[in-house]
Amino acid sequence: MSLRSMVLLLLIAGIGCASAAVNYDLEAKTFVNQSSARYYKFYNEIAAETYSANNEDDFEALFTKLNNVKRIAEELVSISRQAAGFNLERIRNPETKHALQELRSVGDLFVLGDDYFSSVQMNLAALQTLSTDKDIEPYLGGAKMPDGDDSPLAYYPDIQKIVQTSRDSDELKYYWETWREKNQLWASLNFYTIVQSYQRAAKILEVPVHKLWYRSDSQEMLQQMEQAMTELRPAYQQLHAFVRKELHKKYGGEVVDLNKPIPDHLFQQVVEQAWAPGSILEDYYPRAQLPEFDDYVQHLNAKAMVNESENFYTSLGFEPLSPEFHKNQLKEPNEDRPNDDCRPSVFDLTPHPYLMYCEKVSFRKLMQYHSHLARVYYAQHRSHLPSYYFKAYNLEFAVGEAVVLSASSPTHLTGRQLAKGVLSDRELMNRLFRMSLHTILSIPLYYVHTKVMHDLLSDTVDMDTVNKHYWRLMEQYAGVEPPMDRGEGAIDFPYKFYVNIDQNFQTQKFISEILGYQFYRELCKKSFNNKPLHNCDFYGNLAVGNSLKSMMSLGSKKPWREVVTKILPNNTGISSFALLEYYQPVLDWVGNYNKEANAKIGWTATKKKIV
Repeated sequence: MSLRSMVLLLLIAGIGCASAAVNYDLEAKTFVNQSSARYYKFYNEIAAETYSANNEDDFEALFTKLNNVKRIAEELVSISRQAAGFNLERIRNPETKHALQELRSVGDLFVLGDDYFSSVQMNLAALQTLSTDKDIEPYLGGAKMPDGDDSPLAYYPDIQKIVQTSRDSDELKYYWETWREKNQLWASLNFYTIVQSYQRAAKILEVPVHKLWYRSDSQEMLQQMEQAMTELRPAYQQLHAFVRKELHKKYGGEVVDLNKPIPDHLFQQVVEQAWAPGSILEDYYPRAQLPEFDDYVQHLNAKAMVNESENFYTSLGFEPLSPEFHKNQLKEPNEDRPNDDCRPSVFDLTPHPYLMYCEKVSFRKLMQYHSHLARVYYAQHRSHLPSYYFKAYNLEFAVGEAVVLSASSPTHLTGRQLAKGVLSDRELMNRLFRMSLHTILSIPLYYVHTKVMHDLLSDTVDMDTVNKHYWRLMEQYAGVEPPMDRGEGAIDFPYKFYVNIDQNFQTQKFISEILGYQFYRELCKKSFNNKPLHNCDFYGNLAVGNSLKSMMSLGSKKPWREVVTKILPNNTGISSFALLEYYQPVLDWVGNYNKEANAKIGWTATKKKIV
C-alpha cells in the first residue's frame, strides 16, 4: 500500500472517530435536555400530590397518592440509570458531563425501590412522630400540670412548652432523661436504617454518599464551617461563661460546676427561654421592659402576614407573586382541622414552588414567612436554569435570614408602623441580648449535628459509638455535658435533630445563621445604612434587590464562591465576623461582666460517664 493510501485511510478513520464523538456528545446533550424537563415535570407532580388537600381518613385517596408517587419514583430512577449509562470519558462538553453527573443522583432514595416505600419512608415518618407521640408520663404524676392532669405528653409541643417556662431543674432533668429513655431504641433503629439507606442508594447510583446527602461538596463546606467555628469560639466562650455563672447562681454548685461544661437540660432552658420573663437576663434586662412583639401583628390574619412578607420583596424590586401562585401554590391550612402549632412548609425543588402557611398569628410566624418567601423568590429567579443547575448551595436560607434580620429590626418595624414607638437604647440592648442567647448558643449545636451525620455516613463512627462521639463533640464545641451518666445503647440526640432530617435541616440552619449575617452586613452597606448593624433596615432599596436577583439567577451554574460574590464581592468563605459585629454590644457587656466577676473562661472535661 502506498504512503498516500495509508494517509488517506488514516484521515477517513479520524473523521469517522470525530463524527462518532460528535454524535455521542449530541446524544448525551439530547438526553440531558429531555431529562431536565422530565425532572421538573415529575417533581411538580410530587409537589401537587403532597400539597393537595389531604383527608387522612380517605384511604382510597391516600392509596392513589402513594401509587402516583411510586410511578413518578420509577421515572426518576430511570433518569439516574440512563445517565449512569453514558461513558463520561467520551463526553467532550464540560456542561454535558456535569449534567450527567448531577442526573445520576435524581433517583435519590427512590432507587431503593419498594424498600423505600415499605421501610425508609416508614423510618422517616417514625422519626418525625418521635416528637409528637404522647408517650411520656408527666413529672410527679401531673402534680405540676394544670388541674393535676396526668395525661401522657408529647415532646412537641407539650414538653417543649414546659422547657420554655419551667424554672425547676429537676423537672427539666426528668423530661430530658425520660423522653430519651422512652425513645432511644426506636430512634436508633429508625435513624440508623436511614443512614444505611443513604449509603446503599449512593452505592447503587455510583455517587459519593456525601454528595447524595448534602447535594454539594461536603468536604469544602465542613472546612468552611470549622473555620467559622474557630472564629466564633472566643466570643462563644465568653457568653458560655456568663450563662454558666448565672445558672450556678440560680441552681447552686451541686447542679452547675463553675469549671465544667453546662448540663444539657439547663443549656436548653437558656436557649428556649431567651425571650421569656424570668430568664437568666432578668436581673439585668427584665422582659417587662420590652414590648409584646405579638401585639405588632394582632391586627393581621395569617394570609395578611404572608402578604406583608411579600411586600418586603416587592419593595426591593421583585415582581409581585403571580395570581396563579396565590390561587394554586399558596396553600391554605385545613380549616376543618386547625393546628395552632403547625409549621409552615415550602416546596422549592422546581421553578413551581409551593408555600403552606398556618392559621396561627404571631410575630414569629411573620418572620418565618419573610424567610420562606426567600426560597419562593429564589426558585422563581432560577427558573430559566436546567435542573442540574437549579440547586443553590443552601444560599436561599441565608437570604431568608438576612431578610428576617432587616424585617425584625426596630427601624423596620417602626417604619412599617407595626411598632408604635421607638425602642430606647436600653430596650435595643435588651432585644439584642436575647437574640444573642438564642442564636450564638445554637450555632455549635448545628455544627455538631452536621458533623455527626457526616461521620456516620463516612463509617468513621458507628451506632455503637456514636453517642460517645456526639458528647465528645458537644463538649469540645459547645461546652455542654449530659445531665447524668449515659449507659450503653443511649442515643441522646435532641428532638430537633430528627425534624426534617432528610433535608439536612441542621446544616441549613448553620449556613443560614452564619452566612445570613454576612449577607445582611453587605446589603446594609449597599443601602448606605447609618445606624448600628443590629438596627439596619434595607427595605425599599432597589440596589439590594438587584444584587439578590443577580445571585439568585445563577443557581449553581458557577462554583459557590463565585455565586456568593454577587453579594459578597470580597468573599473569602463562610465567616463568623459579621455575626460577631452584629452582637458586639452584647459581647462587650459580657466581657466586662466576666472580668468583674472573675468568671472562668472555657471548661475542663466532664466527669459524667458516657459509655
